[in-house]
Amino acid sequence: MKKKLLGTLLAVALLVTQSIGVFAADSKTTQVTLSGDSVGKYEMTEGTRENFSEVSSPEVLEQILAVNEGTATLESIAGQSEELKAELQGKTLVTKFFDLVPIDGGVKTEDGKYKVTFTVPNLTEALKDVKLLHYSTVRNVWEVITPSDVNYESKQITAEFEDLSPVAVIATKSGAGDSATSGAGTSPQTGVGSDWGIYVSAAVVLLGVAVVLGRKKRA
Repeated sequence: MKKKLLGTLLAVALLVTQSIGVFAADSKTTQVTLSGDSVGKYEMTEGTRENFSEVSSPEVLEQILAVNEGTATLESIAGQSEELKAELQGKTLVTKFFDLVPIDGGVKTEDGKYKVTFTVPNLTEALKDVKLLHYSTVRNVWEVITPSDVNYESKQITAEFEDLSPVAVIATKSGAGDSATSGAGTSPQTGVGSDWGIYVSAAVVLLGVAVVLGRKKRA
């Protein structure tokens, strides 16, 4: 009976630890994906030095990378101008900076702007005044873009850009929840609660295995 119980506990422990590995492997840098008509029309890449090679200003590039790494906050970018400072006041990062590149011209509006739709998994109604912080590598300016549509149900954002380059989703956070990141530029923390549940479950199961083994030795 003890051997059967021990085998069951060990099997459960193995399953839980495998689940933890799957959760870690599935984590992404931005957790943002293209959707709708934008799929196949744009390439979305992580915010790395290599992918942001078109950013001609070393200072701006270092600021973006520092925010992505969590060693700088939005305030470091807000200091670029009084207008930008006002736009970013009270805002928090929802995603890290990522890069958008059109494929075969992308999807254009009648006035020639790029129309992009993407899914943000941690987009909830706790996030108000959702906007996009964009650095134009063509015009060498920071700008805050108001999306043409924010759909909380489908978690999709649609926005129009004059040109494409580094982009991050920002918003004003209201109420409780982990929908947005802190101003330190860390990744969206979706699924944090469930991860902790897995860790606790694993600890309980492994503790049970230890107790059974201890009793078996004493017997």
